[in-house]
Amino acid sequence: MADPESRLRSLVEEGTRAARRPPVGQLRQRARRRRKARQAVTAAAVTVTALAVLPLALGSEGSGTGTPGRTSSGAPRPTTDAPSLRASPSRSVPGGTVTLRGTGCAPGAAVSLGIRWERGAKLVLSMQEEKTRGQSQTTATAGTNHELSSVDALATGSFEATVTIPAGPVASTPRLWAHCRTAAPVRRLTQYTSITVHRD
Repeated sequence: MADPESRLRSLVEEGTRAARRPPVGQLRQRARRRRKARQAVTAAAVTVTALAVLPLALGSEGSGTGTPGRTSSGAPRPTTDAPSLRASPSRSVPGGTVTLRGTGCAPGAAVSLGIRWERGAKLVLSMQEEKTRGQSQTTATAGTNHELSSVDALATGSFEATVTIPAGPVASTPRLWAHCRTAAPVRRLTQYTSITVHRD
């Protein structure tokens, strides 16, 4: 049998160990606090990710070939559309009007608009001119350019203007052109689109 002193010593050690162990209720409270802390960290990470992605999602609205989007201030956002030039309608008559719409210029840049026909292009002549010139004179002898109008590009780099086809002799399939400065330094852009000119 162990002596009373060693038994007393072992009882004291067991009591000390038991005193060091936290009660069950305290252990549960600690576990709950740890769970709440993990949940708060997860929610904060989700919020930060959403805030980082949101500007990218908003920036993609209005991109592409549609109408340029607007910034939070309501001003048009610069477009990234490829340069283009379109004529409407694509058929006209001498003295008729055509609307030119294009993209690709620097914001606010001056845009020159004109008409060109190539050497040897067939001319649209009035009946009187045909009689005067004769059938052998119905082709242009050299490529010719005529400036028809000018306009300033919008903040998006796009432009629109209505031009009048010259009433005198013009090629039956002339090319309309637009000339402007691009956003890149010291770079100029010339675009062409063809139309058909016929005499009524």
